[in-house]
Amino acid sequence: MGSCKASGKYGFGLVVLLAGLVLLGGNLGLIPEHVYNVIMRWPMILVAISLISFINRDWLAGLILLTIGSYFMMPHLVDDFSMREIWKYWPVLLIIIGVAILRGKRKKNAPLHYHSNNDDYIEEITIFGGNVTRIDSKNLKGGEITSIFGGSEINLIDAELSDDGATIEMTAIFGGVKLIVPRQWNIKIEVTSILGGFTDKRVPGGEGVDTSKILVIKGETIFGGGELVSY
Repeated sequence: MGSCKASGKYGFGLVVLLAGLVLLGGNLGLIPEHVYNVIMRWPMILVAISLISFINRDWLAGLILLTIGSYFMMPHLVDDFSMREIWKYWPVLLIIIGVAILRGKRKKNAPLHYHSNNDDYIEEITIFGGNVTRIDSKNLKGGEITSIFGGSEINLIDAELSDDGATIEMTAIFGGVKLIVPRQWNIKIEVTSILGGFTDKRVPGGEGVDTSKILVIKGETIFGGGELVSY
């Protein structure tokens, strides 16, 4: 589990680093304008996520995303390119889907990974998969949760906030994050959603809110979602 998290964090960090270098190069005029305009097209998001998948050795997911991203990039890379011409190769998608089905038969459904820890900081990265984590820390200070084409469930029922409270940064891109918290926690939500959403589904009532500590939830959901629940 540790190596999986490390590779996921490395891949995500590498993509963020490359994105920063490209944006800086464009702003400083180091990258030719016509090249920069091509790189900044939306299909490059799929290409970038495919890079993360390859780093995580999820070859099939990476290949699918790279194929789709490349398909939509071709008109911007090749002069007089005809979408009709490449459409001849659409059966390749069926081949890839077939391989995915056979792979799924062999591995069955990708299982959720259940684990728990008592760390004071949460570090959760999920890419093309699912994680269920139970946090037992009695001095929770915050953390980072990243979900890309996957789902993360963080159970904080048995956790306790530090005296200074805690801040959790979450990022959901074509993925989802579910946070389960005690009813009495004082929570402030500062999540920005772009074609996504973050929903507060906590059950009202309980023993009363503890205003001496606060959990701040920050982050972004992009074509993804998040929810906050209590039991």
